[in-house]
Amino acid sequence: MTMAEADVAPRPTAQNPAPRKKFAIPPVKNACLACRASRTRCNGEHPCASCLTKERECAYKPSRRGGPRIRKKARPLSDYQDLAISLPTPQEELPQDTLLIENYIDPGAGLKPLADVWRDSDAIYDHLFQDPLADNALTVKIPVVRTYGGNNQAILNAYYIWIHPYFPIMPAPASTPLPDQAMPLLETQRDRFEEPSSAVSLAISAILALVPCPQDPSPLDPESVHWRRTYSQFLAKSAVETIESEAERPESSIEPPKALDDSDEEIFREKFHPQVPGELESIIALDLLSVYEYAQRGNLKKMRARVGSALVSAMSLFLHTRNDVEDEYSEARRRVWWMTYICVCQGSIVSNTPPTFEVFASSFTAKYPTIQADPEAWPLFIQAQNAILAATQFVIEFNKARKAQSDMGLIFNRMRELECLLEPLITKSEAWDLNCPLTQPVDRAETVLSQSLRCISRIKLNSARIKVHRYCAFFDLAVFSGKHCDLHGTSEKVEAADSPEPQQLQACCTTMVGTPSTHASQSPGSVSPTLSTRSTPNADAGLGFQQQPSMLASPFTTHHSSKICLKSALNIAQSFDSMPYPNPSGVITDMPAYLGSVITPRTMPSFACCAMQCSYALLMVKDRTESMYPATSNELVANLRERLRIGLWSVLATLENYATAFEALGGMRDQIRDKVDLACGF
Repeated sequence: MTMAEADVAPRPTAQNPAPRKKFAIPPVKNACLACRASRTRCNGEHPCASCLTKERECAYKPSRRGGPRIRKKARPLSDYQDLAISLPTPQEELPQDTLLIENYIDPGAGLKPLADVWRDSDAIYDHLFQDPLADNALTVKIPVVRTYGGNNQAILNAYYIWIHPYFPIMPAPASTPLPDQAMPLLETQRDRFEEPSSAVSLAISAILALVPCPQDPSPLDPESVHWRRTYSQFLAKSAVETIESEAERPESSIEPPKALDDSDEEIFREKFHPQVPGELESIIALDLLSVYEYAQRGNLKKMRARVGSALVSAMSLFLHTRNDVEDEYSEARRRVWWMTYICVCQGSIVSNTPPTFEVFASSFTAKYPTIQADPEAWPLFIQAQNAILAATQFVIEFNKARKAQSDMGLIFNRMRELECLLEPLITKSEAWDLNCPLTQPVDRAETVLSQSLRCISRIKLNSARIKVHRYCAFFDLAVFSGKHCDLHGTSEKVEAADSPEPQQLQACCTTMVGTPSTHASQSPGSVSPTLSTRSTPNADAGLGFQQQPSMLASPFTTHHSSKICLKSALNIAQSFDSMPYPNPSGVITDMPAYLGSVITPRTMPSFACCAMQCSYALLMVKDRTESMYPATSNELVANLRERLRIGLWSVLATLENYATAFEALGGMRDQIRDKVDLACGF
């Protein structure tokens, strides 16, 4: 007899040592909710015999009387072994009540007092009359994830709702997407899982699985987040395995000599998208997974590995070269190539490393994709990506020169060149008319995509300008505890020989015309090493630095660079506010839709490091303002404080929205949240 059977069997007492059986089969201690409601016999299985016969949902509520809980039906390891291993283990049996001698010597020995089971009349009434399904929804919280099964049409429709407005790697949709067709998958419904068939559908599903399901009442609960993470990671691994299996040749395992004939076998399966050839699907999947590795898992190494594989595949198909022959797949080839190019550049930017290829190589002659509503959006998007990549390479060269204490003349010349490049581009971007509704669905004209690309372009241009001026403005003082892109963290250990004193760098920036006045002492609530005590170098630092005349050739003063950084940071915050939101219903509204208790999250935030550049500049200006004006009613100071507060709030709200789906970005959000109390207005 098992432990469960022992609990069910009637226990003999002193008065009745051999009780007669009232039922042929003893009743279970915990009947399912449906059987409770219909007053039918339940056998305690999952699903029970009654629910199985009547084809209804079988759900259990934990018994208040103790006893073992009904175990979840484990999923066979032969089906989707990785998922079965990664899923949480079934719940263990609940501990039984301790046997107390008092329970057997008091009047009514062996019977649990009624008050211990039903504490008041409300509980009795709820048990007898409340709708079982409603009761189950309110009391039993089971993690749920969105899935589209193997329905490629539903997955493609969801791609255009959630991904395409921010990552347009596929051609424009033939029509406006239908309302989202997501299906909820409970953590207990493992047997209902249906895996997509291709690498691209798996990669898209992996990203969509991170978006909270509308049926989840508590999408931010740790259990819900864990279930989405587990399910998404399984899909991402399956996508990589599918790419590998499609590239595998049977001869390699059986007769390797025959595998060297250098002939690629064509894959015969249904295309995921009617306007995308099958050979591009693995490249699309790898590009999507590169963003997944960055934004969800925080793995920069795998991010670059995924997009590196995509780059090799794209160039092997000559997607990077100009082709004047137009066919039904021309637009797809252009979008796949340029989004691969964007991803490679982004991998270099977020890891603060040189790119894996020469981005300005003359061999990259492919035509730009086109957007019907805005033919200039794609060229501007790529131009902005090149600009921030150039600024990132400037930061790398600048740090090398500082570490080696070499001649800074070339560095300052490069700084001047980048400013001449960025200033007119940013001035032009400030005149863009970004008036598309925030909940505009994607259509064939791709108006919402035009808005997104221009917002992202403006964000990247201004972020590049902050990178160029950050050193002269703030001397690269650390604010955040962790390292983000090229922003140093306060926890980093930097050798003294690796970098000159900030006063020396400041000397080269403040000895020019327009040197700012001496500041007051640091305020007690400063969030970073104060700039006030370093804004004017002391005589020793200035005289000592005269031995390096090249450092005096800085083209910008601290005052001028600080104004540029402030303006660029406010532009970034405003652009984040103008980014459209996904519209799963297809109905245009004034405000973004909600998924349960959270706003629909934007996706594909590969450029989230720009938010850290923005917040860094805002926090440094805030610190300088508080140091100079710790307590004042000056109208200009109040105006600046309000602009800084709104800017930081916009960045924090943006990262909060992204972090709803992408966990790695929660670290960026927390770094900003730890530095400022927005509710108190600093």
